[in-house]
Amino acid sequence: MISDNYPPYNFRNSQGEITGFNVDILKAIGKLYGSEIEIEIGAWNEINQKLKDHEIDAIGGANYPGYPDAEYLYTRSVINASHCFLYNKKYTKKITPEYIRTAHNPLICLYKNDVLTHYILSLNPNASFLYVNNYTDLISCLDRPDVVCAISKRTRGLYFAQQLGKDYIYNTSHVLLEQSIGFKIDRSATELAQMLDNGLEVIMANGEYNRIYEKWIAPYNREGDEWASYLKYIIIVGILASISILLLMLTNRILKVRVRKRTQDLQHQLELNSSIVAELKEQKEKAVESEKMKSAFLANMSHEIRTPMNGILGFAELLKEHAQNNEEQLQFIDIIRQSGERMLTTINNIIEISKIEAGVEKVNIDRIDVRKMIDEWEKFFTIEARQKGISLVVHDRNPKNKGFFCSDEHKLNSIGTNLIKNALKFTKKGQVTVEFELRATELYLSVRDTGIGIPQEKQAVIFDQFVQADSSHSSGFEGSGLGLSITNGYVQLLHGSLSLQSSPGEGSIFEIILPRLNDPIKCNKLLLNGTSVKNIALNNLKILIAEDDDISYNLLTHVLQDIAISVKRAHNGEEIIRMIKAEPETDLILMDMKMPKMDGESATKEIRRFNTSVCIIGQTAELLESNRNDIEKAGCNACIEKPINRHKLLQTIKACLAPVEELA
Repeated sequence: MISDNYPPYNFRNSQGEITGFNVDILKAIGKLYGSEIEIEIGAWNEINQKLKDHEIDAIGGANYPGYPDAEYLYTRSVINASHCFLYNKKYTKKITPEYIRTAHNPLICLYKNDVLTHYILSLNPNASFLYVNNYTDLISCLDRPDVVCAISKRTRGLYFAQQLGKDYIYNTSHVLLEQSIGFKIDRSATELAQMLDNGLEVIMANGEYNRIYEKWIAPYNREGDEWASYLKYIIIVGILASISILLLMLTNRILKVRVRKRTQDLQHQLELNSSIVAELKEQKEKAVESEKMKSAFLANMSHEIRTPMNGILGFAELLKEHAQNNEEQLQFIDIIRQSGERMLTTINNIIEISKIEAGVEKVNIDRIDVRKMIDEWEKFFTIEARQKGISLVVHDRNPKNKGFFCSDEHKLNSIGTNLIKNALKFTKKGQVTVEFELRATELYLSVRDTGIGIPQEKQAVIFDQFVQADSSHSSGFEGSGLGLSITNGYVQLLHGSLSLQSSPGEGSIFEIILPRLNDPIKCNKLLLNGTSVKNIALNNLKILIAEDDDISYNLLTHVLQDIAISVKRAHNGEEIIRMIKAEPETDLILMDMKMPKMDGESATKEIRRFNTSVCIIGQTAELLESNRNDIEKAGCNACIEKPINRHKLLQTIKACLAPVEELA
């Protein structure tokens, strides 16, 4: 048993749990032996009587008597406790025995203790005492100007001073009435005594004791601050001593410099001047190069944004002001779409390279079907290759290996598409060849083209941001110059390697080796194969749209008009919660993640408290890979990024509304 009110050694906290230093010591020893030590609490007199009556086996936090005890066993010392002087820093700068000895009728606050009383009277026979019965009163009495100091157990006194918010209560380093504290054990419980003794030795050796001590005792067992009163004088003396030493060193240095100057020859000065000129020239060249890159970047970004904007705004104006036939209208709309996709690619590239440079891009490990991914590359880029009159060839070096690969699916897809897109862009005739091999612990991927090639002097910087082999606008090649920089950044994040072989006029070969990044949870999960939602009919749906932007809402109403029987709008999270409560039969909620008053994530969490059946699809203008987990964790069935792709949105709705058995 232990005392029920002796913090921080043992006490019952505000939740009613038994806790404290001695409790953690017993738990650590019990864990070490794989045994549970039953701990009970009670008043100190009560638990001592129970030990005497053999109703319990041991007491924690007992003082060693200092003489042989035939009735009880004692463990090694758990901790040493002592008394000290406590004083109010507002009234007294410091307390020492000499201060008490010379004080006129000092008033001392303490628990009634004959030893401590006699000690104070031996210092000053005129001292008077203010006796208290608890530590709250002991600490509070120091707020009285007539109280010189208090005598308290060091750890307990500082604990209560902190609990009462009295940071102006200080202690001295004088040790009074030092005591060793440990476990007092019934002589019949020899096995328990041995377990506690040996356990204490082990936890002191393995560091567990230090952890418990730092948690409970160290914050309230600091040394007194008497040195603090001398600190300013020590600092002043130190500064004066340092200044004196510096003056001596400076004088010595000046004398040495004067002697050296008298013996210096002209050649040394000329060499120094030459070094300065060379350094200034190098800095100037770097500044000029930096200015060129800055100008090239601004010009390139202006071109890459203004060019598609010109197409979007120009052809939108033509659609608005002039009557065209259906063929021309479709042509104009296609140009607007292509220009928008080009500008979106530029913006996404800038965001991705910014995240890489800022060090906030994270790796999300998934189980990837590499062949399926590369098949999608082949289907997507074959159309572009045919339009340019070149061929796209995909070769699997090891078709017998049908396994999956563990890595970041988004980054691997970005690496492959960037390299293929880059190869197609700079190849006017011939072919682009994609080779891959799925090995036991790594993935090999190469993209070879018969394009313009890269000069040797440009290969060192081709992976830098905003750099192309020919960055002039007259080169005829679109692009922000960020694709290879993003690719290189992603390869490094995935702990892979990227190499380049190229010759002008002959083409280039980019080779990548990525190691398998094993995640025991994500890489062992089963992929949903054969899932099909194509035949699910979408009609007569009741839809709620949470969207504060008018243009985005108008777009969604047009996209959804063929599948909805009703479409209603909420401007913020609070409004969508009220609407779904009023219309619980709603089939679908399109939830914007960024809204005033209450955002989409908070609104989704609140809706899931009372409606778990409605399909909720989150919309985000941020890159989806960076916040997909947060959106789905909030309770969304799926998520889609802006700008909204109609086909992708409808497929997502089908998957969300599909019966469970179809997705099994």
